[in-house]
Amino acid sequence: MMERQYIGRYRVTGKLGRGGMGTVVQAVDEVRNRPVAIKLPNELDPEAIQRLKQECEVVTKLEHANIVQVYGSGSDPDLPFYIVMEYVQGWTVEDLLREQAGRPLEPQRALKIALGVAEALAYAHKPPLRVIHRDIKPGNVLIRQGDEAIKVTDFGIAAVLAEKTGRTAVGTLAYMAPEQAMGKGVDARTDLYSLGAMLYEMLTGERPPQIAATQANAPSGSLRSMMMSPDISQRVDQLVLGMLRRDQNQRIPQNAADLVEELRAMLEGRPTRILSMPSPSSGPVYDPSRPVNQSQAIRTRGPVAPPSGPPSGYTDYPAPRSAPYPPAYPAPYPPPYPPQQPVIINVNQQVQQQQMMMQPMMPIVPIVPIMIQPSSTKASTALTLAILSIFLIGPFGSIPAIIVGHMALNEIKASGGRLEGHGKAVAALVIGYLVTGIFLLICISLAAAPK
Repeated sequence: MMERQYIGRYRVTGKLGRGGMGTVVQAVDEVRNRPVAIKLPNELDPEAIQRLKQECEVVTKLEHANIVQVYGSGSDPDLPFYIVMEYVQGWTVEDLLREQAGRPLEPQRALKIALGVAEALAYAHKPPLRVIHRDIKPGNVLIRQGDEAIKVTDFGIAAVLAEKTGRTAVGTLAYMAPEQAMGKGVDARTDLYSLGAMLYEMLTGERPPQIAATQANAPSGSLRSMMMSPDISQRVDQLVLGMLRRDQNQRIPQNAADLVEELRAMLEGRPTRILSMPSPSSGPVYDPSRPVNQSQAIRTRGPVAPPSGPPSGYTDYPAPRSAPYPPAYPAPYPPPYPPQQPVIINVNQQVQQQQMMMQPMMPIVPIVPIMIQPSSTKASTALTLAILSIFLIGPFGSIPAIIVGHMALNEIKASGGRLEGHGKAVAALVIGYLVTGIFLLICISLAAAPK
C-alpha cells in the first residue's frame, strides 16, 4: 500500500501502526475538522478487503462510551474499502505496564481501568448485539489523555479471524481462557477470564499462569504497601481468582453486568451480594438457552445503538460514567506503541504446550519447544543456530538451522503478513547452507588427500 496524502476527504498526517488485519493511519477530517484514525487493508486482494468489511460489519454495531467508535467507511478508485474510526490520543495499558517495569499499579487505578473494560463488555455481550471480543489484553485497551477515559479497541478482529480459520484458538496466549485455547468455543465468560488476567497483571506486575495451568497467587500479596483495607483486599482476591477459574461454569461473576456492579462497589467502598453468592455448579448463569453464534455475530447486522446511549431493551443496565473516579496519580504520557498482534494457535499445538506446562519435570527433546513457537521466534532460533554453527558446532548447528529456517518461512507465508521474521529466516538459510557446504568441501578434501 503506497503512502497517500489524502484518502477521500481525509488528510493523512501519520502512521499509527500495522497489524495482520490492516494498517492504521492518523488523518484529519477536513469537513468536520476533527482527527480520525483510518484502517486500510494491507493488500488490495479480495480476501483482505472482505476481512476488513467483516470487521467493519461487527464494530459498526457498537456505539458506547468505552468502545472506540466507528464513524463510517468509504472507498475510492484506488482504495476499494477503508474504515474511519475515532482517534484516541493517549496510551495503552500495555504502555502503562511497560513503564511500571514489573511494579503493580495503584489498586484504585487498576480497578477503574477494569471497570471501563467491563462496561464495554457488558454492553457488547447483551442481546441483540452479543459480540464477544476474544482478545481482551493490555494492548487493546486505550487510556485517553486528559480525562483517562477507557476505550476498548479491536472488537471483531478475533471473531473475523476465527470465522476465516475455523476451530483454532484465536487471541493472545497470555490472556487466553482455557476453553478458547483448547478450541472448545467461546462465550461471554471467555472475555471475563481475559479481563481477569489483565486485572491480575495490573495488580501484581506479573501475568497469571497461562491457560490456568496452575492456580494463580492471591493479588493482595503484591498490594500490602498500597494501604488497602482488609475488606477490599479480600474482595479483590475473591474477584480476580474467581474470574481466573479454569472451568467457565465456576467463574464468578458469570456476566459482565455483575462484574461492573462489583467493581463500582469496590471503588465506592460499599458491599455487594455478588461475591458472597455460592459458586455455580453447572451451566452458565447469564443465558444458557442462547449460546453465542460467532458466525451470526459477524454476518448479521443488528440494530445500531443511538449515539446517546445503549439501545432500547438495555434499561436494566446502568449507563457508564464518563469519568467516575479521578486518577490515583498523574499519568505518564508515553509515545504510542503498535498493539500486540493476535496469535492464531493450532489446537493440537496448544495441547502440546499445556502438557509441557503441566509436567515441567519431564525430559523434553529440544526441538519440541521450537515446534510450538510462533514463526517469528522460529526465525530467531534458526538464525541463532546458524551463527553458533560458524564458531562452535559446525553442521550440528547448520543443519537444524536450515530445517527450522524453512519451517519459519512456511509459517510466515501462511500467516498472510501477521508474522514477521522473513529476513532472519533467509539469513539463517544462507549461513546454514554455507557452513554445511564448507564442511562438506573440507571432508572431501581430506578424503582425497594422498596418504
